[in-house]
Amino acid sequence: MDCIFLCPGRYIIRILYTLIPDAQIMLKDHNQAADFATILGAAVHDMKNSLWLLLQNINEVSEELGDTPAGRSLADIQYEAQRLNTGLIQLLSLYRNEYDALPVSLEEQFVDELFDDLVEDSRFYAQRHRVELSIDVDSGLTWFMDRTLINVLLQDVVINALRYAHQRVHLTAVVEDNQLLITVRDDGDGYPDDVLAQMASGEPDIRSGRTGLGLYFAQRIAQGHARHNVAGSIQLSNASQQDDNGMPEHGGILTLQLP
Repeated sequence: MDCIFLCPGRYIIRILYTLIPDAQIMLKDHNQAADFATILGAAVHDMKNSLWLLLQNINEVSEELGDTPAGRSLADIQYEAQRLNTGLIQLLSLYRNEYDALPVSLEEQFVDELFDDLVEDSRFYAQRHRVELSIDVDSGLTWFMDRTLINVLLQDVVINALRYAHQRVHLTAVVEDNQLLITVRDDGDGYPDDVLAQMASGEPDIRSGRTGLGLYFAQRIAQGHARHNVAGSIQLSNASQQDDNGMPEHGGILTLQLP
């Protein structure tokens, strides 16, 4: 089987060879991988700062444009900038994961605050594309998780759900059987059969493009959240009936399960 499928970290190194000539020298000795991860982390941090400034400028200009065609185009630019931001984090995280150096720091977090941040980060895109983004979570619900990694994971899921939704995206969080279940459901056309098959097999194919890489990243982050010999997981499904929140009998559902 192709190493791209089994060893995404090494696949990333091959990409970096072509982008950064010095990487070939730096990685000549396998033991230098940790040093390169540090350099890569610093580069990602610098690029994230630039993207943050870009996103801030987009938000300022959007207030002036309002709900206009130009405003909606600007929302699309923001969407792509957020995807790039997430991609940078995924690149670094997957590289670290390849060398068992992906830090997962479990601390007690308020789930409603996590949801509030997700809504605020996606508010501009949702408003400009007239998609309702709603949440259902008990105030005061807490869970042990890596807030940064889970936020990046869910931000990627939410922004893509907004892109493919017709009118609504709904987030819920409940505790069942000592597990936190976070679901992101949209009213779009649902996940393609090949994507559902990949997740059912347990190995999203990163060769399938942005979707495969995002799902692979989500799966690794979920699995990194392990407690009492139980690991987290990601499940995909398509809606077959209307739910209690008024979501229609179609659309995609992603469920993040954390022990």
